[in-house]
Amino acid sequence: MGLVNKVVPDDQLDQEVSAWCDELTKRSPTAIAIAKKSMNADTESIRAIGALGFEALRLYYGTEESAEGGRARAEKRDPDFLKYR
Repeated sequence: MGLVNKVVPDDQLDQEVSAWCDELTKRSPTAIAIAKKSMNADTESIRAIGALGFEALRLYYGTEESAEGGRARAEKRDPDFLKYR
């Protein structure tokens, strides 16, 4: 089954969905579950990577190193990040 299998007019959508559901209920539930997991794996990893990035930013903005960057910019000087290692 592809990502787009058929295009139908709006008034035929419910009938077409019922036909697909009738066909799917004849298939292996385990095979369908594996197919769904495979399709979702890509977007799940993107979501996890995004969450990791936001958490890293949250942790960084709570550090003295981050505060030094903000102070340096406000004072129009180069930051001294080395003193926070």
